[in-house]
Amino acid sequence: MSVQTTDHPAEEKQQFYDTHIFCCVNERPKGHPRSCCADRGGKDLHAHMKKRAKELGIKNIRVNQSGCLERCELGPTVVIYPEGTWYNPETTDDVDEILTKHVLNGERVERLYLEPDQKLPKPKMRNHLKLSVARVENLSSNIRLFELVAPDGAMLPPFEAGAHIDVITGGGHRRSYSLSNNPAERHRYVLGVLREKAGRGGSAWMHDNIKPGDTLTVMPPSNAFPLAESAGEHILIGGGIGITPMKAMAHRLKAIGEKYTLYYCSRDQADTAFYDEIKALCGDNVVFTHDGGDPSKGLNLKALLAEHRPGSHVYICGPNGFLNAVRNAASHWPEGCVHFELFAPPAPIAKADQLNEPFDVLLSRQGKTVTVPADKTILEVVRAAGVDVDSSCEEGVCSTCEVRLLSGQADHRDAVLSAEDKAAGKKIMVCVSRAAPGVKKLILDL
Repeated sequence: MSVQTTDHPAEEKQQFYDTHIFCCVNERPKGHPRSCCADRGGKDLHAHMKKRAKELGIKNIRVNQSGCLERCELGPTVVIYPEGTWYNPETTDDVDEILTKHVLNGERVERLYLEPDQKLPKPKMRNHLKLSVARVENLSSNIRLFELVAPDGAMLPPFEAGAHIDVITGGGHRRSYSLSNNPAERHRYVLGVLREKAGRGGSAWMHDNIKPGDTLTVMPPSNAFPLAESAGEHILIGGGIGITPMKAMAHRLKAIGEKYTLYYCSRDQADTAFYDEIKALCGDNVVFTHDGGDPSKGLNLKALLAEHRPGSHVYICGPNGFLNAVRNAASHWPEGCVHFELFAPPAPIAKADQLNEPFDVLLSRQGKTVTVPADKTILEVVRAAGVDVDSSCEEGVCSTCEVRLLSGQADHRDAVLSAEDKAAGKKIMVCVSRAAPGVKKLILDL
């Protein structure tokens, strides 16, 4: 028997909320093979969505936490009613796009959309930029400037001080180069590239092949070396080509009125890239040191960093020997006050078979288990299994291949994660790191 009500037909069509969003925050026991949206950041994304919806002034909306929505492999998941549209937001930027594009403007966010019958994640979409080389200039005997712009003169994606872009070389490899120009600029990216005699070929390719008018394929800016802008004092120490991110930092610190000193160490003035520009930019805030190739005649790091003043942060970039010397001089500084960027691993990572043990990796989104033998990396084995994982340096210094570690203890062999991150055990760089000795299985968010 059906019951029909006809007293108020107009009112039956009205919804108490125009939009109702359910965000899965289900939490399963640690080590569960399917994992859960809580482990994939669902709770933080729900909190951000509630906050952002209020900031955007969206009326008649309810953003609720949800129990398991049974699409765990695609999580974190949200579903929007009355449309019944499913999305997989992984970042706060994704959440913002869903609210502005879908909720406010009625447009589906295709890159985050989950098909009704979808069981596995879609391959990641990587946004490549095609940029024109506007200028090439010799800054020293072995450092060359490359200025990149949009072919149509459009604004480029913004970047923060300390950021880099990855250039796709002629051989199809990705090589990272720090951005040196003012982060407030949106019309260009400026790189300073040292020709590395013992490098992997990227810098030589740039020096030998790239000229004004050429087109380069690059990845959008990424930042693993950000400023702690709320610090009370900033000490920037750049050695040689390590000046490139420091110059961008000096631009930013000057713009926001923060206290800073830039120490620029090089062999001699002729090999000091950006010398005139940095002198004009920093004025009395820059100290140039030329050692003539003898580190003992260079900057007195021990004296400079002997005392840690409350609120002081130090930023270091340069060749490994230089970087290690500065880090050693600041080894007594508090955790989190010493920031650095590497161009190469600080020491060779042992790869001898006898030092490695085989172990299994459960790919939680795929429902697939693979075995990593002693002579292979996680990255190699996962790719061989048909699962795409982004990477760049493949030496544990760039963080491109970072994957969420859902269960198991890792042997962290990278030079990116902090001691705190490694102790937390929630991330792993799959290009170099492995399961800890004796650990038979890791569960990864892949």
